[in-house]
Amino acid sequence: MQIGFKEGPHDLAYKMRKLEEFLEAGKKVNVVMRLRGREKAHKDLAFEKFDYFLKMIKIPYKTIQDKKLSPNGIIATIKK
Repeated sequence: MQIGFKEGPHDLAYKMRKLEEFLEAGKKVNVVMRLRGREKAHKDLAFEKFDYFLKMIKIPYKTIQDKKLSPNGIIATIKK
């Protein structure tokens, strides 16, 4: 599931519902936030938005790979 740095709350809510469908189906989900250009200079804001998205998920989940910074953005892997 790929989310963007500049996505609005409604778009994040839609992606959160799709992510919950994948988790209910028993799949592992990679959550990726791509950072482009000057967005990479605001990593603290990106981590806040990433945490906000993960907190939106209503069903319980386990973190397989904790969030980490990659050259292209932030990545975490979760499953039910």
